[in-house]
Amino acid sequence: MAKLIDCFGLKDYEVLSIIGSGGKTSLLIFLAKKYCHEKVLLSTTTKMGYPKANIYDRLVIDPFENLAAEIGITMAGKLTDNQGKKKICMPESASFKQSFPLFDKVFLEADGSKQRPLKGWADFEPVIVAETTTTIGIVPLCVLGKLTDETVIHRLPYYLKLVSAKKNSPITVQHLAQLTEHPEGLFAKARGEKILYINHVEGLEDLRLAKQVVQKMGPVFKKQLKKVIAGSTFSNKGWIIWEK
Repeated sequence: MAKLIDCFGLKDYEVLSIIGSGGKTSLLIFLAKKYCHEKVLLSTTTKMGYPKANIYDRLVIDPFENLAAEIGITMAGKLTDNQGKKKICMPESASFKQSFPLFDKVFLEADGSKQRPLKGWADFEPVIVAETTTTIGIVPLCVLGKLTDETVIHRLPYYLKLVSAKKNSPITVQHLAQLTEHPEGLFAKARGEKILYINHVEGLEDLRLAKQVVQKMGPVFKKQLKKVIAGSTFSNKGWIIWEK
């Protein structure tokens, strides 16, 4: 066991896109705070809830022509309204992406799951920008044993095309492996290096199950990954359970 942050081993400069379900925002904030001594930019390529003030050192809402890179966490986005709830989305101005190299780390939430722990993907998602250097795909271990239905899975019809499961059947390690390695699954649109992060792994029994997920994956798919990490963003515990 190690500190989760050490398992990722991020390079000096990264544009990191986080996709999947079951902990994207938590991981985004976790990484940003661990690198807050550097110049960090946070944003989204889809939509995310209006950020709480304790997440960032400065909040920049359109326009972005004079976006400055400073030590600490800069949260940036375009304000939007979704059924009366304030959210932010990625700015449309080209100057926003052009600002990426001014920062040491750019962390982007690049997927949406309507706060459900699993999902299938429509053709237009996830939204991963060309500047991405590393894609982190998340699957949560906490779904094991839960039923395959709309309360657990966002876009259930798409999910059922990716795994050998029927509606209302229990979710298994085999299903998580299939969801991850399917050509139209978690990493279908990934760019740069690919890291699988199995979330909600707190102890040895969870770790055993996470290893089973990886064992169910084919060797050809695993060679596409840089590494597989099991861990918990809440306790900062992590294990590298597979590495190229």
